Amino acid sequence: MSVEGLFRVCFGGPPYRHQREVAEVLLEGGSVVVRAPCGSGKTEAAVFPYLLGMGSTLPRRLIYSLPTRALVEDIAKRINEKLLKLDLEHIEVSCQHGANSEDPFFKKDIIVTTIDQTIGAYCSTPLSLPIRYGNIPAGAAVSSLLCFDEVHTYDHDLGLKTMLVLVERARKLGLPFVVMSATLPDSFLEWFAERDVEVVEATDKDVPSRKKRRVELYWVEKQLNPEEVSEFLGSRRKVIVVCNTVARAQQIYSWLKKEGKEGLYLLHSRFVPDDRKKREKEMLKAFKSEGSACLVTTQVCEVGLDISCDVMLTEVAPPDALVQRMGRCAREGDKGKVFVYEAEISAPYSEELVRQSKKYLKRELDGGIIRWKEEIEFVNHLLDDRFKCIVRDEAARRRILNNLGSASFKGDRKSIEENVRRILSVNVTIYDEIDRLSDVIWKMPWIKVDVRVLRRAMEKYGLNISEVVYGRDENKRPLFKVYPIRSLSELIPYGYYVIHPEGVRYDPFIGLVFGEEGWNLEPTSKDRPDPREPPEYHRELWLDHSLKCLKAFDEIKEQELPLRFISRLIGQEPEFCEGVLALAVALHDLGKLNKDWQRAVGVKNEAERPLAHSLSIRGKRPNHATISGHASTPLFESLLGRRRLYKPIIIAINHHHYTRSEKVSRYEIGWRATISELFDEMMLRYNLDLDLDRIKWSSAPTRNERFPVWERINSYTIYAVVSRLIRLCDRYSFEMQ
Repeated sequence: MSVEGLFRVCFGGPPYRHQREVAEVLLEGGSVVVRAPCGSGKTEAAVFPYLLGMGSTLPRRLIYSLPTRALVEDIAKRINEKLLKLDLEHIEVSCQHGANSEDPFFKKDIIVTTIDQTIGAYCSTPLSLPIRYGNIPAGAAVSSLLCFDEVHTYDHDLGLKTMLVLVERARKLGLPFVVMSATLPDSFLEWFAERDVEVVEATDKDVPSRKKRRVELYWVEKQLNPEEVSEFLGSRRKVIVVCNTVARAQQIYSWLKKEGKEGLYLLHSRFVPDDRKKREKEMLKAFKSEGSACLVTTQVCEVGLDISCDVMLTEVAPPDALVQRMGRCAREGDKGKVFVYEAEISAPYSEELVRQSKKYLKRELDGGIIRWKEEIEFVNHLLDDRFKCIVRDEAARRRILNNLGSASFKGDRKSIEENVRRILSVNVTIYDEIDRLSDVIWKMPWIKVDVRVLRRAMEKYGLNISEVVYGRDENKRPLFKVYPIRSLSELIPYGYYVIHPEGVRYDPFIGLVFGEEGWNLEPTSKDRPDPREPPEYHRELWLDHSLKCLKAFDEIKEQELPLRFISRLIGQEPEFCEGVLALAVALHDLGKLNKDWQRAVGVKNEAERPLAHSLSIRGKRPNHATISGHASTPLFESLLGRRRLYKPIIIAINHHHYTRSEKVSRYEIGWRATISELFDEMMLRYNLDLDLDRIKWSSAPTRNERFPVWERINSYTIYAVVSRLIRLCDRYSFEMQ
């Protein structure tokens, strides 16, 4: 089916001009930046070409990055609905974010995720996995089609610049990417155009609903208050009220509710995810009905919320935020009115930017009709110079590059987050007896809160807060520790905190409210297996396990091995590269042929066949992974020659259990005949020149390299792809019993 055909099946008509142009660029393997109005089908513009080019002109996997968890859920649902219409249910879509980690290894065809999850995965420092598994999603992140949507919402000094670092790496690797937003200033587009990245822009004329849309804007010289909102309700009118803070939104909603107003809905960031979904579903139904409805909300409405209102009342905000908010007024091409009010405080925005925005609104837009042309002029007037500084600040990008390299080397999640956004959030839940949570802590509902908001609430209301650390330690044993918080400085971003209900209340219709007595949040009833945990071991011969891993390699290589891409990185023919990677998979457990390791699992001497796994452990087993890498180094050196090519593969072998392993125990490898049998099979399959004398059969204690240099793009990419292959083949081999 063609691009035209996909659009006709889903929408009953041909693609818009900008959608067609995006498809043409992507299907030729190019990268593209898209600026198009709200509601103009940017998602389909990126996804539909991918469906046609996946595995041929485009990478086999698409990673679609967004700023918020709610938007991830919404876009994933939207893509799934389109796949159903297109009869493409075999294309698998997953959500991946902190509250819904359904695909932590990035195994599906389309991964819809948050920008911080993408960056963490890219740096082998995942935010939803134990660090020891970090190189599994990394192999997907470095070799996929990367799409960054709603990029105007990324933190301008952090997330936006970090995204630029990733797209520059993709460009150097020859991988296509997509960057999209409705509110990007000209300077941002020009930076990409200077680097031969195609820029596609839409206009009101390209989108029928935008062509008929007529929105009037009015500046109101007073603060937004509940009484003002009340005057607009009723008469089958759809009203959206946008506040800059959660507390203000809760205040207005609660006042209107007490006054007996009907058709009221509240949406913000401090809901339990399931409640947020329920409220949003109810609200969407009300806004599509013929009756009146009013949504009181915050910045969460600015991206992905596909509703339309007749009247919008909003507090003043920067131009990109206001344009996104206004995109929810008369969205279907009708008439609408937007009233912009004073805000008591500028938070969470820059006071200067809010002041400039207010000045421009009063001087240029008050009482006028707002079209796409006026919106872009508004954005350019206030943000063009700012974005010009951002994209041309190469020193800042070098700092971020170094920061990400350091975070990758250390496995430092905090550093990853600190290069994405300045709004530093924590995860909170409510419970009175924390010790009772040890067995169910992973099932608790968590709510994200800005750490500064939590500190102010603790100081104002004397909240009883404890930090919890849970998961598994390096030996895979359950971990649950509680640390009472004694001072504000102990509240650290990205942590998990339990608040006693004496000072905080959760309401499924209002969300998290500080300073009021409440009750416990309860663990969910969801009981699904944790996909992160490895399969259970059974007794298995070493050669059988290696051959099963090769069989797994054959089965998943179409999905997981971007062979032409790897061939380009290594500079060899695809067939040879495939053989080298298959060899890495086959030899990842070479260190288990260490005589000390075999004795520990009950194999007394070389007269017995060696094991890969055993239920009987008779002593401490040496770290076999690093021995595997150390012993096979001369072999891969003979095949690839240059250190920058074989070293990443060796480090990948070292890290097939724990990312960043480096210590090599004293070893002596035996069972030469078993390895010879494996080599015969490998030479038959791949025509490789393999010599047993190129194995380092013994060594005193030493160290391997801890981690590849992240800044060396080719080497790091080879490492990530090979690591993923080895670890997935190892896991899948257990399904072949």
